[in-house]
Amino acid sequence: MSEIIAFTKNNADFLLKEALKGREKIELSLNLGKNKQVVDIVQGFVIPKQGEKHKFALEKLQKLKENTIYTIENQKVLAVELFSKESNLYYKLRPTKDWPTLMLSSVPMHRFITSTPKLDTESKINSIKPIKGKVLDTCCGLGYTAIMLAKNGAESVTCFEKDPFVLDICKYNPYSLELFTNKKITLINENVFQGIKKLESETFDRIIHDPPTISFAKELYSVEFYKELHRVLKKDGKLYHYAPNPKKTKGAEFWKTMIKILKNAGFKNVDYYKKSSGIVAKK
Repeated sequence: MSEIIAFTKNNADFLLKEALKGREKIELSLNLGKNKQVVDIVQGFVIPKQGEKHKFALEKLQKLKENTIYTIENQKVLAVELFSKESNLYYKLRPTKDWPTLMLSSVPMHRFITSTPKLDTESKINSIKPIKGKVLDTCCGLGYTAIMLAKNGAESVTCFEKDPFVLDICKYNPYSLELFTNKKITLINENVFQGIKKLESETFDRIIHDPPTISFAKELYSVEFYKELHRVLKKDGKLYHYAPNPKKTKGAEFWKTMIKILKNAGFKNVDYYKKSSGIVAKK
């Protein structure tokens, strides 16, 4: 997994341009900007530091698409995308100004126009600082929240991801790899709606609930689920709940309804924060 290669059309165009100049060694990033490496150009092939089995032909870089991330498998250039008949969804890793986002069909899993996935994750975590003790991340996605929590004060992070295809995409994202290697993180491949019922009461000091939009997971916005969040949160613990606004253009603000349901589930000090586009509540 540490040998993963991930790049964009911009990286490919740079490689082609430098190779046309006759250069035999070219420095660039092949992991979406995490670091750079020097690749060798030999007889029309790019040979990265990962070795011969990861080499690929320069000619395969000529017709790549914008807003797409590519990887190398068996010397083939492949887009990091897939379609699942099980979920009837198209999954695609999409580049942004910093970390990639995941597209579920046409729906992005992060704000990346008015913000970025990195800044978006930071704002959610900052909403419930200080991060301490045991933390629950209800909807893992690409793992950014769990990884950042583990690096910023959490003793341990338990995270749920029900979709195995999302986890497959994670394995091609350089910024998701710590999800599988950080010993503080326990990843559970299960729907949190069922999985949370197996957790002991008053287990977590902090909870981040960042579910997909309500059209994908209506049950994760229900009073039944909110009561489970309240049950597993320790006294005086904090909850952050991302609050999408699907009806904002129609004059309705969904977060107001969410606040009422959270209060009905037993939460107190329930407030909406526009900067992080979320609700913070306490037990």
